[in-house]
Amino acid sequence: MNGSKEIVTISVPKGDLDNDYTFFEDGKIRYNYDQNDNKRGLETWISASRITDSEKDKILKACPLQFKAKISALLKK
Repeated sequence: MNGSKEIVTISVPKGDLDNDYTFFEDGKIRYNYDQNDNKRGLETWISASRITDSEKDKILKACPLQFKAKISALLKK
């Protein structure tokens, strides 16, 4: 379990597959996703550098306004 405070979880689904990013104060990102219909509910910890630019754009579009500046800064790390 991560000891850092959770900021927000942002969903950017791919069709009917889950694609959720949870951002933490310390810059860590928990990625929960479905790989396909048979491989669902996967979880991994990633860094912002592993997120594609197009995915970052989707995350920021879906991000609640009050978190946008913080999440944008974390994605630039």
